[in-house]
Amino acid sequence: MLKKLSVENEEFLPILVELVAEGETATIIARGNSMRPFIEDGRDKLVFGRADKIAVGDVILAEVTEGHFVCHRIERIEEGMVTMRGDGNVPNLKEGIGTEVFPESQVRAKLVQVVRKGKTYTLATSRVWRIYSAIWPNLLPVRRYLLALYRLLLLHQWPERWKRK
Repeated sequence: MLKKLSVENEEFLPILVELVAEGETATIIARGNSMRPFIEDGRDKLVFGRADKIAVGDVILAEVTEGHFVCHRIERIEEGMVTMRGDGNVPNLKEGIGTEVFPESQVRAKLVQVVRKGKTYTLATSRVWRIYSAIWPNLLPVRRYLLALYRLLLLHQWPERWKRK
């Protein structure tokens, strides 16, 4: 029987980075809502591998500052600098809000599989994932409204001001 062990990200992610650097894959359970709607907090498993080659649209694990890791989608790569944004992060009028910008050397791993509701999506070959990855980032101007509908209709998360007291 497989036992489950909970370890804080600060302790585990450096170990994940070491495993991936050695050519292994490493799996974690998703934490946070920044990659909604296709990666959900506590539900989905994320399998990381080496990030030998990265491109716009890839989901990566980066150490954006020492000891602070973020898993988001690459939005832009220019002159050795990577800009990434979570799929669940909405645009802000101020440039740079909701994104991370860092040197390409700080990329630590690349998402290679997502296990969602018992189904494994291998990102390099999954038609569903490729379609999603092509469409969702281009919906940035309306993403705020789509995410609100997702929270309301599918997750039944109602804003506090709508709840009866």
